[in-house]
Amino acid sequence: MIKVLMVEDDPEITYLLERFLPRYGIELFSLASPSAALEKLELERYDLILLDLGLPEMDGLELCRLFKERHPETPVIISTARADLSDKVVAFEIGADDYVAKPYEPRELVARIQALVKRYKRFSSPAEEEPLFRVDRQKMQIFKEGVALDLTPAEFEIFALLLERREQVVSREFIANSVEALRWESTDRSIDVIVSRIRHKIGDESRPPRMIRSVRGVGYKYIGP
Repeated sequence: MIKVLMVEDDPEITYLLERFLPRYGIELFSLASPSAALEKLELERYDLILLDLGLPEMDGLELCRLFKERHPETPVIISTARADLSDKVVAFEIGADDYVAKPYEPRELVARIQALVKRYKRFSSPAEEEPLFRVDRQKMQIFKEGVALDLTPAEFEIFALLLERREQVVSREFIANSVEALRWESTDRSIDVIVSRIRHKIGDESRPPRMIRSVRGVGYKYIGP
């Protein structure tokens, strides 16, 4: 199934697509709130984002820009009744992959979704490459491109935990209970400080981080190569 996150505040369109798209192997998750959609993307991975422009809280173009900054690997289709050419130009300039004017035929939308997802998967699935990081638990070392990182025991255990649970959210509570080196230093704040040191040592200090992503109120997720 293709997983699609739709940000749309029109209940009629939501109702229609929730019943139509699954016939073509597309699983639709719909939200009306931009802030809820941003939080959802930190927790789940989707094959495509379907985005309206006329949304509460935030304009859809600004939301599109945030999506593409944080998740450039996920294609975005703009779906809107706004007919202004400048909106269309700006949408493509900030990274939107397609632009569909409402009203549209749902079957056409299916074809656009399938084509975009296929194109992204083709370019994001090159020949098997060596991972950026390699964990050697016996030696308690993590190697970045073959070079051993200078990590403390707590840094090693936390980073190894995140690497071994790639793309999964790892809670601070789970980290505190799983990392032996934290038995005497297991507050949320101490974990945050250690993760900050790991980011520094692996060169992941951009905003937002490209490899170790914070999940607000929960913990961390490794999303890097």
